[in-house]
Amino acid sequence: MFRSIRARIIAATTGCLIVALILNTIINFQVTRQDNQQSQRDSLTSTSASHNMAIADWVNSKMMVISSAQTVALSDDPVPAFKQLAQAGGFTNVYVGYASKTAKFSDPAGVPADYDPTVRPWYQQVVSTDAPVVTAPYVDAGTGKLVVTFAVPVKDNGTLKAVVAGDVAMDSVVSNVRGIHPTPASSGLLVDSDGTVIAANDPALTLKPFAETIKGVDFAALKNGNPLDGTFNGAEKTFVATPVNGTHWMLIVALDNNDATSGMRALLKASALSLVILALLSGAIVHFLIARLLKRLSDIRDAMHNIANGTNDLSQRLPDNGDDEVAQIAQAFNAFSDKLSVVMAQLRDASASVKNAAQEIAAGNHDLSGRTEQAASSLRETASAVEEITASVTQSNESAAEANDQASKASAAASRGGDVVSQAISTMQSIEVASAKIGDITSVIDGIAFQTNILALNASVEAARAGEQGRGFAVVAGEVRNLASRSAQAAKEIKSLIDSTTDSVATGSRYVHLAGESMDEIRSSIGNVSGIMREISIATSEQMKGIHEINHAVTHLDRMVQQNAELVVQSAAAASALQSQAGDLAETAGHFRI
Repeated sequence: MFRSIRARIIAATTGCLIVALILNTIINFQVTRQDNQQSQRDSLTSTSASHNMAIADWVNSKMMVISSAQTVALSDDPVPAFKQLAQAGGFTNVYVGYASKTAKFSDPAGVPADYDPTVRPWYQQVVSTDAPVVTAPYVDAGTGKLVVTFAVPVKDNGTLKAVVAGDVAMDSVVSNVRGIHPTPASSGLLVDSDGTVIAANDPALTLKPFAETIKGVDFAALKNGNPLDGTFNGAEKTFVATPVNGTHWMLIVALDNNDATSGMRALLKASALSLVILALLSGAIVHFLIARLLKRLSDIRDAMHNIANGTNDLSQRLPDNGDDEVAQIAQAFNAFSDKLSVVMAQLRDASASVKNAAQEIAAGNHDLSGRTEQAASSLRETASAVEEITASVTQSNESAAEANDQASKASAAASRGGDVVSQAISTMQSIEVASAKIGDITSVIDGIAFQTNILALNASVEAARAGEQGRGFAVVAGEVRNLASRSAQAAKEIKSLIDSTTDSVATGSRYVHLAGESMDEIRSSIGNVSGIMREISIATSEQMKGIHEINHAVTHLDRMVQQNAELVVQSAAAASALQSQAGDLAETAGHFRI
């Protein structure tokens, strides 16, 4: 579609016009939208301020009426004044609650006899704040209307004596709120500080929580005065809240986004339609103008096609009359044809020379290819031999490493054997010392037995002297002498056994010493063998590294020779192709008539 220059110029020009129109439309739309938003914000602020002021004035007027009752609240009969104030101010009831828990009403109907004003919310709020208050609205049970109580403190010498209050229907406030319509679908709400809806277009929303009425809006954030978006009655709205002076109420204006942007949507549709119409009209005009301007260029294109599709006659020339760009193109083409004729003549001569040179190059490449293949074969044989040597050296290195490992293990085992022999020598020495101590103990036992035997003999002699009275003692002395004799005999046998054991232990100790010396000699010899094997392993590793380097060099050389062989083959093929192309070039150059 865009192969021709004319189509590209038309497309580019039309595209630029369309982009310019789009940018102009976007800028106009943005400026208009900002002005519209500012106008809506101003209208919203003005609407909110006027209704807010009306509600605040209503609150102030009611509060002033109740405040005027402070002067008569402490009189003996304030009821007539209360009735006048109720009638003048539109209150349903005006009353006073005393600290003595009594009260007086302008309309006492329905008030119980035990009515205690001090426990009522309006009284307690005044006591806690020590200032005039406006209570939270509530629905009157009798009339079904929304009612609010205004209450002010009555003091005497700084002491609270009573609280004057008045109940008034909020019909005018509700009507004011329901009259808020900055756009047909927009509306207003009056909300208490705790989030309870006081008044709205829909009576069913009265005294409903704010969170259930408006979705997606944080009431606490709305109090900051910033516009917030949310959903109200199933439609997207923008909410703006302003506080009502003298109360805890917030007047909220819910601007319907669909109504607010209806004018901008209409403007956008009109702009889009005008953009399409202007784009089509601009495209048609550009197409007509460019087609007329490029007609001569089409004529030159047709003439060049005739030259190209004819008999390759370079002697033809294009009409180059005129001074515009098209005439300059024709003049440049004619000059190019003149030079091309000269080049084609030179090309005929050069193609023959190239063909002969290509034949010589092809013959030389054929010889070089054969010699390269022979060199590659020799290198492959060398690489194979080096690989065999590498495998043999690798095996020797592994065997040396294994022998070194076994020698290390034997050295460790000999070291452990030497440690065991050392422990055995120490143990034999301990046994010799213990045997000597046992011999000493046996000598002591033998001495004790000898002394006991002497004592027994002395006891026998004394018993014989005693006659009949010492017979029993003589028998015991005899038994003691026998035991002493047996103990002496046993001590001699133990001493003989200990002497024999001591001799055996001494002999064993000498043998163990000899075994320890032998183990030291074995450990030293194994250490020497391990060192020699380690040197052999290191030398073999160095040999293997050198052979690996040789193998790597041979492999790299073989790869280079293979690559050279491939390059020679490619060069031969290229020479053959060059020879063929030189022939084709000579044949092609011969087709042109110059």
